[in-house]
Amino acid sequence: MLCSLLGVASTSHKSTVLKHKSMNTLLKIDSIMFYVSDLEESAKFYRNILGLRQNWCDQEQGMVGFSFRESDSEIVIHGDPNLPNPSFSFLVRNVEKFCDEYQKKGYRIVKDPFGVRCGKYAVLADPDGNELPIIDLTKFGNKPRYSNSP
Repeated sequence: MLCSLLGVASTSHKSTVLKHKSMNTLLKIDSIMFYVSDLEESAKFYRNILGLRQNWCDQEQGMVGFSFRESDSEIVIHGDPNLPNPSFSFLVRNVEKFCDEYQKKGYRIVKDPFGVRCGKYAVLADPDGNELPIIDLTKFGNKPRYSNSP
């Protein structure tokens, strides 16, 4: 009964979600971020021991981004103890448009959109109060950028 209420077929191991009418959807897990005490040593660990690809390094922000061999989702390590640890974000096409539509549907925005390295970031609340961080790549033309070059 629950699956039919949610618009999900439950006849096989792979559920099929029915098309959502909104243009705004969560596209994927964009990144998971971890605080590290030594950025250089930790970068070696993530690269050499865990086998992740180092895609970018932002010395000004004190962050290094890695991707998986079979995905472009990232692990980002950083040296800022004031950021939540760990943290994650979901990728959307446009944070501001997503938030506008989300609010129009009666849902709460916990943190309004603000600028970050790659575009915009905001935090939404689901009906139970769970926080859903979203991010976009609007400063990068909606494509991942794996270098510090413009």
